Amino acid sequence: MRAEDAAAFSGDRMRLARFRAGLTIKDLAERVGITHSAVSQYETGRTRPTSITLAKLALATGVNTSFFGFDRRPVSSGGLDGTHFRSLRSTTKAVRSAAWAWSELTLDASDVLERYVRFPPVDLPERSLAREDDNETIAEAAGLLRAEWKLPIGPVGNLVKHMEAHGILVTRAPESSKGVDAFSHFQGRRPVVVLGPQDKDAARSRFDAAHELGHLVCHPEADPGGGQEQQAHSFAAELLMPRQQIIDLLPRRFDLGAYARLKHEWGVSIAALLYRSKKLGVISDAAYRRAVVTMNKNYGKKDEPFPLRTTERPELLRSAIELLTSTGRAIEDLATEASISRDDLAAIAGLVASCPEALPSTSHISR
Repeated sequence: MRAEDAAAFSGDRMRLARFRAGLTIKDLAERVGITHSAVSQYETGRTRPTSITLAKLALATGVNTSFFGFDRRPVSSGGLDGTHFRSLRSTTKAVRSAAWAWSELTLDASDVLERYVRFPPVDLPERSLAREDDNETIAEAAGLLRAEWKLPIGPVGNLVKHMEAHGILVTRAPESSKGVDAFSHFQGRRPVVVLGPQDKDAARSRFDAAHELGHLVCHPEADPGGGQEQQAHSFAAELLMPRQQIIDLLPRRFDLGAYARLKHEWGVSIAALLYRSKKLGVISDAAYRRAVVTMNKNYGKKDEPFPLRTTERPELLRSAIELLTSTGRAIEDLATEASISRDDLAAIAGLVASCPEALPSTSHISR
């Protein structure tokens, strides 16, 4: 361990390491053999650990001592409060903290990769919504994004690919974040979206991406419980199922075959199509309830028939790493430069095992 690592210690990055490890202040103190007060003082910047203690902190949290350096990328200032999480009641703060740390590691990885590979510039229109804004205003915001990104009329296609092409970092949550739905924030140089695991239903995963995109466009400041979640849902529905294009295609009665065809054409779930039909007045509330009861009785509340074939896979970070490794740079070296583990870097980038030799499309990036 280098002596300068202790001198360049950042309490914010120590807290980030603790969150990533899923440890409370008490847990970390006990692992290192110091007092709770000492951990708190390190994280608030009142005191700095000795070189020996720093090495123990790194070992306890599973990072390199250089991870704690204040000369690294600053931790996003908004923290948990500036992050768009779904229901705060369904998950503990510890689980949300670990999930949020994953988004910060994603930004750390991007910071290193962009030293060698040019990523797309951030191109994200802003249309801030107030609490009282109605569905028409929300639809205008979704239309603004469609126009500025020149999305196709009708189904948008691979939404994650569109997001990455406009400078948004997209990754998938680790197994340790089970219980946390997709979330997002834009507190620094790049917005980041963390989706659920790869095995999540493809249609629901695409809707999650559209939901988080709604937050990034419409909600510069997170306001849990202030109506933002419903607004983001409405944004996602209009983005993926624009009223003007889909209203005449929706069946006037429940027809599973017709909804299944629309599901595969538009890339959204039957549940989302049914709810959209109700919101647009195509079917009545009573007809909607009957359809939902029928679906739940036949297929359960979580599973849907006629699943989409593949879940959208983030490619930007993966392509950058594979491009670099194809030139002889080892992924272990990139992980060391980012001061995170090789396994974390591989998981953030969506690399299942080791970097394959064959390169995917690198249309989003250039050297």
